[in-house]
Parts: sequence; structure tokens; C-alpha cells
Amino acid sequence: MENIRRRQFLIAASTLLAAPLARSQAPFPTRPIRIVVGFAPGGATDTAARLIGDHISKLAGQPVIVENRPGAGGVIAANAVAKAAPDGHTLLLNTSYPVVNAQALLSSLPYDANKDFAFVTPIMAGSVLFCAHRSVPAINLREFVEHARRTPGLAIGSWAPGSQGHLAVEAMNKHYGLTITHVAYKGEGPMAQDLVGGQIAGGTGSLFSMIGAIKSGHIRPIAVTSGPRGNRNATLPEVPTFAEQGLDHPAVTLSGWIGILTTAGTPRASLARLNEWIRAALAQPEIRTKLEGYGVEVVSSTPEEFDSSFRTEVPKWVKMINDVGVKLD
Repeated sequence: MENIRRRQFLIAASTLLAAPLARSQAPFPTRPIRIVVGFAPGGATDTAARLIGDHISKLAGQPVIVENRPGAGGVIAANAVAKAAPDGHTLLLNTSYPVVNAQALLSSLPYDANKDFAFVTPIMAGSVLFCAHRSVPAINLREFVEHARRTPGLAIGSWAPGSQGHLAVEAMNKHYGLTITHVAYKGEGPMAQDLVGGQIAGGTGSLFSMIGAIKSGHIRPIAVTSGPRGNRNATLPEVPTFAEQGLDHPAVTLSGWIGILTTAGTPRASLARLNEWIRAALAQPEIRTKLEGYGVEVVSSTPEEFDSSFRTEVPKWVKMINDVGVKLD
């Protein structure tokens, strides 16, 4: 009788121990995966979401739906993911702005950027290109600064308020004692159009948005922010970084990223599966080639590495933004 009771106890105990394990190994995904993008269709983030989403769908056996929710630099999209069920079926693909820059630029956010997200992997890191209109008598940063001192009311545009391009302009003003006016556009397209037309003297943006005008001779590259390893842009290796030309300021030496996040509380097993699928997508030559065409470096990491990097860089960005004195509300 004692042996029977002991055997029944062991069976019951093993069942209790196995239940959490069974739950942790539950199938994933069980329904379509949604990738929320904080920008309109057509740009680097949207392209990356569709390329990666197609590959995930093949590996996961579930449809992947890309949902564009532009506005507020990605804050609207980030909020949708922060409030989603923590099961890994809703992903955010965006620049670092809504979880890094926005902490210093905005007095309040509809989510806690440090607690409400689980970090899956970065996918791209890049640099910001600073170009001048061809009428500007400058081929390097020193000459542009001298021209700015002689030209009251000089304007430089960027793709959005609070963008790294905007911060670079304010860093130039502070470092060199200039009064350059920053013009915030609603995207790189309108900014590049005005730069080519000479409505602004300079512009900051991605290589993708400017390469055509550079090749045609309408604009001239002056400097580039440092890449993820402090390097020049591989597509325009002849263009020196700001730091190489004397502006060694965090606004132009810190490297931004585009990455994939999901909702905090998502099971680690699901995070690991998503990470595996995304990195497999980034390893595909046709996907890498397409993304590198935007002038970025394709990168990836483990969820743990991505989370650690985020928590290390946030204080640096916050300090830098406070230093240049930019607030958006």
C-alpha cells in the first residue's frame, strides 16, 4: 500500500512539474504575425518589414501582415505594440527614435520605453549624410562652417523634428557658435526635393534619399555621421565623418539603428524563435543586397545583446539631446 501511495505521489508530482514545461513549449505562432511599421510604405523600414516578413512566413507557417502606422516618429506604432498581447504575434519594426530619442525629446510618452518592450534583434545600422547644394562654396565641413558664418539665415533641413539629422544641425550650431536654422520636413523626399532646388543650403538624410542628386551633381556630400563601428559609409568611403573633420560630438558619433521589438512579457522561447527566423532572413543574399542598397549595414544580435545595448545607449542619447537643448513639447 505504501509503495502504491508513493508511486501515485511521484506521478502527481511529475505531472505538476511537467505542466509549466508543456506551457513553455506551446506551439508558436498560432495565428498570423503582425509587423507594425512606424512609417509610410516605400522607405527602408517598410521594405525591410516586407522582405523579412515574407521569409518569416515561410519558416513559421503563418501569414505575416505588415501594418503601416506612421506618425510621431514611430511613437504611434510603438504604442500599439506596447499595448498588444505579450505573445510574440505583434512586432514593431522601427528606428530607435520612439524608445531612445523620444525619452529626452518628449515630456511624456504613452508607454514606458524601458519596461514595455522585449528586444528581438537590430536589423540595420547606418549613418546620416550631410550634403550641401551645389551653389554653396564648400567641399568640406570647415568650408561650410565658414560659409555659414558669412551667410545669415542659412537653413539646413532634416526628415523630421528630433531626428539625428536635426540633432547634428544643433550640434554644429553649439560647437561652432553658428545660428543655422533647422527646417523639419515630413520625410526625406520633400527635404531632398528642396535641397536639390536650392530652397535650403544643406540637408541631412540617408544615402538612399540623396545618392541620385549626388550622382547628378545637384548636391555635394560634406560629411557623414559615424557608422556603428565609428566608420565611414561603405558606399561613399571618400566622404569623411564629422569626427574626422573636427566635430567630435555625440550627436554625430552615436549610431542609430533600425530594429525589431515586441511586447514585454513575451515568452523567451518565442523571442528566441523570432530571433532565429529574422536572422535567417537577414542571411539571405537577396535580402541583404536590397537593404544595403539603402546605404545601411545589415546587423543582428541575440535578444539579450540587443537589450543590453539599448540600456547602455539610452543615457548617452538622453545626455546628448539635453546638451544640444532640443525639446519637442
